[in-house]
Amino acid sequence: MQRIGKNQLSILIILFLIGSTPLFELGIEAKQDAWIAMTLAAAAGLLLTAMYLRIQRRAPEAGLAELYMMHFGKWLGGAVGLIHMLWFAYESMRNVRDVGELTMIALLPLTPKWIVMLLILAVAAYTVSKGLEVFVRVIQLLMPVAVLSYMVIVLLLLVARLPDISQLKPVLENGLAPVLKAAFPDLLSFPFGQMVIMLVFWKHVAEKNTIGRASYWSQAGVSLFLILMNMLTLCVLGPEVSSLSALPLLEAVQLIRLANFLERLDVIVTLLLFIGLYVKMTALYMASALTLSAVTGIAYRNWVMPIGAAIYASSFLEPNNTYHIWIGLDITLKIVPLFQIVLPVLMLAVGLRKKYKAARPAA
Repeated sequence: MQRIGKNQLSILIILFLIGSTPLFELGIEAKQDAWIAMTLAAAAGLLLTAMYLRIQRRAPEAGLAELYMMHFGKWLGGAVGLIHMLWFAYESMRNVRDVGELTMIALLPLTPKWIVMLLILAVAAYTVSKGLEVFVRVIQLLMPVAVLSYMVIVLLLLVARLPDISQLKPVLENGLAPVLKAAFPDLLSFPFGQMVIMLVFWKHVAEKNTIGRASYWSQAGVSLFLILMNMLTLCVLGPEVSSLSALPLLEAVQLIRLANFLERLDVIVTLLLFIGLYVKMTALYMASALTLSAVTGIAYRNWVMPIGAAIYASSFLEPNNTYHIWIGLDITLKIVPLFQIVLPVLMLAVGLRKKYKAARPAA
């Protein structure tokens, strides 16, 4: 079994959760209170992570599929594992499609979408075939690039004096209801609820006693970063423009003009877009292959190409980007709580019941 260290786990969690999230203005339904909605969702996300860690501690060497079979039995647990595997593959497909659509919008409008999607998926498939250790090493190389890029963006926005904090006022103008509606379940499901994927990867961490601490601190740090980026974009564009833009952060960066010299920094946002989507799609792709291998008993690498082919083929099922976004926001986010909340809660309940029955003295 491949092993990774606690620092590698932290980096994996950070880049996976960040993904392409800062490029969008999530929770904009709450208008200038979007950052409050994200704060509430982040707090709830930490509670979900606590539940996932509680389940993982019951069998530290078990992955998600093994945990399902341990709690629900071989056949039912295996079936649930297969369904979750399909969901991982579906989520990976959505990221592949995002790469194709956003590349055409922001960078290469004349390049055929199928070529862009094929290239990025081929890179992901190669990474998945090499295993988790290689994937994490790649993420370690990408981490400084992502950190430096975000630092440059924030610094230049501040130097250009574009943020206006008055855009965040009035606070809670329409009360708490719109904020709660924006936060749950949508913001909780994406990105914070996606920590459920770590039930696949935690078994590969060498230092099991450090998993909880590394996971909590990494998720808390990412949550704070995403909240601050959400506020920054709102301060630059305002809630009205942010709600109409496909890539609000890109529009914010395009406003930077310094000394009639430094401008057109779209390339930084594009770089972050590719890094974030690559990490997320590869992690989901790998989780799908690992889960299917655990259920079927067939070697993990034998599933890399079939799953990759299925992901690529299914990425063309949605006819256009409008339909793709509608499916993602109105359909996908309503189903995903089944995998992030319902099934883990059932596992937690089954485990507690088994523990109670085992501890109860015989009559």
